[in-house]
Amino acid sequence: MLNLAEFAIRQRTFVLFFIALSVVAGIYSYFDLGKLEDPSFTVKTAVVVTLYPGASAQEVEHQVTDTVETKLQEMAELNRLRSLSRPGMSMVFVDLKESLNSEALPQQWDLLRRKVDDVKLQLPSTAQISIVQDEFSEVYGMLFSIHSEDAAPEELRRYAEELQRQIKAVKGIKKIELHGVQPRVVHIDMPDERLAQYGLSVAQVWNQLSTQNMTFEAGKFDAGTERIRITQTSEFQSLDDIRNLILKGGVSELGTGLIRLGDIADVTMGYQTPALTESRFNGQPAVTLAVSPVEGINVVSLGDTIRDIIHNYEQTLPLGVDISTVAYQPEEVQKAIDDFVGNLLESVGIVFVVLLVFMGFKSATIVGSSLLLTILFTLIYMNIAGIDLHRVSLGTFILALGMLVDNAIVITDMMIVKLNKGIERTRAAIDSVKETAVPLLGATVIAIMGASPVLFSKTDSAEFSSSVFYIVASSLLLSWLVAMTFTVLMCWLFIKPTPVGEDTKPSRYKQLVFWTVDNPIKALTGLVPLILVTAFALPYVTVNFIPQSDRPIVFLDYWLPNGAKIEQTSEDMRKVEQWLLKQPEVESISSYMGASAPRFSVTVEPEPFDPAYGQILINTKDYAGINKLVERGDKWLQNQFPDAEPRFRALKLATSDKYAVEARFSGPDEAVLHQLANQAKAIFATHPDAKYVRDDWRQESMVLQPVINQDKMRQAGINRADIAFALKRASDGMPLGQMNLNDELIPIQLRGTSQNMSSLETLPVRSLLGMHSVPLGQVVDGFELVAEESMIWRRDRVKTITAQAGVARHSTPSTVRNAVKEQIEAIHLPAGYNMEWGGEFYDEHKAVTDIFKQLPKAMLIMVIILVAMFNGFKQPIIIFATLPLAATGATFALLGFDKPFGFMALIGAVTLTGMIIKNGIVLMDQIELERANGRPLADAIKEATVNRTMAISMGALTTALGMIPLLSDLLFDQMAATIIGGLAAATVLSLFIMPALYRLAYKDKPQTTQTDAELKEA
Repeated sequence: MLNLAEFAIRQRTFVLFFIALSVVAGIYSYFDLGKLEDPSFTVKTAVVVTLYPGASAQEVEHQVTDTVETKLQEMAELNRLRSLSRPGMSMVFVDLKESLNSEALPQQWDLLRRKVDDVKLQLPSTAQISIVQDEFSEVYGMLFSIHSEDAAPEELRRYAEELQRQIKAVKGIKKIELHGVQPRVVHIDMPDERLAQYGLSVAQVWNQLSTQNMTFEAGKFDAGTERIRITQTSEFQSLDDIRNLILKGGVSELGTGLIRLGDIADVTMGYQTPALTESRFNGQPAVTLAVSPVEGINVVSLGDTIRDIIHNYEQTLPLGVDISTVAYQPEEVQKAIDDFVGNLLESVGIVFVVLLVFMGFKSATIVGSSLLLTILFTLIYMNIAGIDLHRVSLGTFILALGMLVDNAIVITDMMIVKLNKGIERTRAAIDSVKETAVPLLGATVIAIMGASPVLFSKTDSAEFSSSVFYIVASSLLLSWLVAMTFTVLMCWLFIKPTPVGEDTKPSRYKQLVFWTVDNPIKALTGLVPLILVTAFALPYVTVNFIPQSDRPIVFLDYWLPNGAKIEQTSEDMRKVEQWLLKQPEVESISSYMGASAPRFSVTVEPEPFDPAYGQILINTKDYAGINKLVERGDKWLQNQFPDAEPRFRALKLATSDKYAVEARFSGPDEAVLHQLANQAKAIFATHPDAKYVRDDWRQESMVLQPVINQDKMRQAGINRADIAFALKRASDGMPLGQMNLNDELIPIQLRGTSQNMSSLETLPVRSLLGMHSVPLGQVVDGFELVAEESMIWRRDRVKTITAQAGVARHSTPSTVRNAVKEQIEAIHLPAGYNMEWGGEFYDEHKAVTDIFKQLPKAMLIMVIILVAMFNGFKQPIIIFATLPLAATGATFALLGFDKPFGFMALIGAVTLTGMIIKNGIVLMDQIELERANGRPLADAIKEATVNRTMAISMGALTTALGMIPLLSDLLFDQMAATIIGGLAAATVLSLFIMPALYRLAYKDKPQTTQTDAELKEA
């Protein structure tokens, strides 16, 4: 088998040429890679929306939601069904299994559509066709607002559409949506008095308007060699077309049966009333452009192009119309990359200084250049594999930095030792690789396996962190290859022998190692106090699953009681906007009424459409000012809007839970569920750090029900449909098709005399087919105002109400949950009812459970490698016995740095196992080698430990110190503290504990025969 060192030396011209090309390719790859702020992960959720006009929430639940859910439950890859039934609308959220990869989703969404199509004949006849929204997770990384105090809504729409057209032409744009557009509507106001005056029925007007607003096929005529198509359209294309429409069936001055619509109705252009959604920027009416780039694109370059387009377009806008930035991912991406590149360079500098101090200039330069070359090789791999530059991938570079020099340190140290013993440099290079290649490869693979649970896990949190494994694996394997070729070649070229005299007086460290080997039981006994202190300190470590983002953004969600009209929501939000704009921390605000802001982050799950809901996206001047703003805002909102449910919400990094602490109650009866939720909310409210306490069903809303008298209705010659149409015309208006105006389809609505609740008894009710009308009060026995459920949530087809609470920013969800856990779980549950925890605990439990479920796979691979390497079981057992030593250092590091334990800390702890085992292999392999060379047991252990201390401690020191810059990062700080403390403690302690365990595990006799030693070397 060709020795890599021998190849590198013999073919050094080619090797150096290839490395030079790789340096250029690596630099190119850095600039060519896709750049994102955070890694994207696939939201495996779609929504099936079905409108059922006129139905109550209970009717929607039983007649639509349950029917749809029954069919969708047949999907094999279904993980969970969540549904929301509201008056007139069903929303079924389809959550697929998290183990599905993104490539399998289109097939699943096609299957979902087929299932929905199959169920349409089982729905009520008046229910509309179900719509599948599988772009529920679409993320719009750039939000721009076109706003003006004076421009009409239609003008803002036109300006936004023109800008949308220009941006769409840019390569790399996936989708652009407009939010806050006020749709135009043609209103045909036709009082009942005029219908009676001209002897027309509602049905006549409706049918003739619909019939004469259609495009007809008129055929084709032969014209020589051609067939010419004939066009004939009677579609309305202007308001005058509608006004001049001649209706048949009545009596007027035009003659019997001919009436001009404009004579009996007012035809006007207006806007949808009430509005479905509204949008404002800094208090001015606005239209928001939401821009979604394609995946893998360099959003920084794309953002520059879009900014240029916007700048040029602004010059064409009239005075008073402005374009402002609401959210701009490219800026955040550039900031994140700049910060992490700075941290990376700082870590490289720290590593080089450590190497310089302990190894000298030449050795430090060789190892440092090997590190840089490994990073460049990894960038090339990332470019080929399509791994973007973002917070996690760059942070993983820093995580792996210390490990990337381990192999180079071992090779350099081995070369120096052999050269100093007088061995010829080519032989020294070949022997160094021969002796270390396989052990270092095994140790490298084991270090990679430490991060493999992240790969095996299929939760969203693991997918968010998946680049940790890919970069650790690729960079470590490349570091091994670089060490076996480039590093050894550099040592061959530049390292000179430096004979040193024999050290006659052992150092204190050597004396301590010797004492440990001679007194293994006493040494192991010394661990007992350390274990006890760690056990005492561990409960003081706080838990915080996923930290908040450090972007200077905070949301304000605002709910009025169910049933509130959007006009009231908008008015309240305007008062909130005025207050916010006066706060010193606020840079700008963008408000949305009736719906959430466009989804500009994958962790922000939008709220369903609700006229009682509004949201303000608040850009602050810096992240540090958010706490003061929230604290001040909570008090002001509570005083100003005591009946509302306002809530400030931070941007999370990797989870989309809406409330930090949630207790879910499931069961059949709505009244019982409300009672259980009320008990939970009362318990939540007792904790000083819990706030925004509520439940997701919220309040009941009021419904007006006419008490219809069947006999009177029959005598009057009308039916229920006549009453419904009369009420519809008097309130929202009846749809009558569309008008085609400059290729814009504008809805047409037929409205009657406007009424309010106090005058409903006098509302004329006309037969759709007849000419006569009667007052509504003549056919009803009165009106009842009753309360009904406005929202019915279900999970897996069972009614589920969720008691929710936010957490003060100085506290953590686990702190609040642990404090109320016993009381919540003590709530008496009737038979058939269940309780489970949701919120952050649900995500945390799911992710942690899955990581630990995958951990045995990684451990099994590690054990197989260790047994194969040492052809025994004692050595692997001794190495694995050192793993718990890391818990001591990790515990005190988290406490000392004041960091909580969360998901990233767990990833750090799992990755740490590979690092510790790798160090154990280096020491164990040297002990085995010393024994194979005929040394007595105790001497072999002592000599191996002393000889390998430099390589092991250097690797650990560079890894730990290299992670110092990550202590200031909100995502990686937990991981950094865990690895710094855990690796430091495990390294120091294992240099004593491993020798002691080995001394106890083996008897003092020759390890192998000469033949065995030769076989081992071979």
